[in-house]
Amino acid sequence: MNSDAPVGANANHYLLRFALLCALFTPRAALALLNIDGTRNQVFVFGEVNLGYDSNITAQHGGQGDFSTTASIGLELKRRAGIIAVSTRVVLDYVRYAKITGQNTWNPSVYVEFSKSTGRTTGTLTLDAYRTSQADSAVNIRTNSWSYPLGLNLKYPVSGQFYFTSNTGYLSQRYINNTALSNFHDVSEGVDMFYVYSSKLDLFGGYRYRLSLTDRSRTVDHNFSFGATGGILPKLNGTVRLGYQFRNQSATQEQFNQLSASLSLSWNATRKLTFSSQVSRDFSTTATAVSVDTLSGTVGGNYVFTRRFQVNAGIGGGQNTFLGKLNLPRQDEFFSCNLGASYSYNEHLRINLTYAFLHNRSTLTSSNFERNNYTLDFASRF
Repeated sequence: MNSDAPVGANANHYLLRFALLCALFTPRAALALLNIDGTRNQVFVFGEVNLGYDSNITAQHGGQGDFSTTASIGLELKRRAGIIAVSTRVVLDYVRYAKITGQNTWNPSVYVEFSKSTGRTTGTLTLDAYRTSQADSAVNIRTNSWSYPLGLNLKYPVSGQFYFTSNTGYLSQRYINNTALSNFHDVSEGVDMFYVYSSKLDLFGGYRYRLSLTDRSRTVDHNFSFGATGGILPKLNGTVRLGYQFRNQSATQEQFNQLSASLSLSWNATRKLTFSSQVSRDFSTTATAVSVDTLSGTVGGNYVFTRRFQVNAGIGGGQNTFLGKLNLPRQDEFFSCNLGASYSYNEHLRINLTYAFLHNRSTLTSSNFERNNYTLDFASRF
């Protein structure tokens, strides 16, 4: 706790923690699921309390650590009447640090999804707005921003063996109280043609266009790719996509080329043991409008001891290469690992304990850092 804080403030803080924990253990009658008309219209109430310690809250060399308390409360509405299903979720988070109180913040979010699963053309439309406060390892500071994503995903069958998908995305991200950071706008359109190879496996090929705009730069990406989705091998399911892409950066008239990849696989080794892996290579843009070639991968496992108790672990790593002749030469290599356990007390209360470690080694001295995170999380849903 902050030794400079008034005694009354500390007392109020402990009272807030106590009240939130009591709310999670409140009997069902106090936070009831409301069924308006069966399962077609439902209202859920949920809450969460997260107690944690972060050894480096700014993701930089010599960064400070602090204890934090995050409290969340939310409301979710699901409507399944008619051909369009609607899901709406509203969440309010409050984050409080023990010593570095200048990082205390409220983070609200709103999410709306419209989905159509019947008829010839099916798909989903998602609208989102949320505020985030997080450590950004690319710029080595904590950033506060508002993000406004929009997504439209459609599927259209041509015949029994062929179908098309369209994935349209938009993102507007605005940073708060930091003129050194660049607001970001991103528009993308991806089209894939699928071939039903078997009852378990589909093959596909496609193209993605992406336009990224900041206060300082304009980039255009073209990505041509192919892959497979479904049952890749016996007990091995997921999606594998490989391709080639290039980025044109208008400010410096530079072009960057690379192989692209997106892999997400899961393997059910036994009834209780599951492994998963993800690999990604793509271009990205930092908060200071710098283009980055990002390669990352993770491997994780989950073991279910009982219906209530399970554990998980994972390792990951990758490389970030910062591009452009006007930027300082920089390349980061990172390694991460995590351990976790989850216990479901009943259908309305879940407890999670996690540990995560990140080591970032960079050619830029200020970006050499390590980060340890410990969290104890209580979540309830009614």
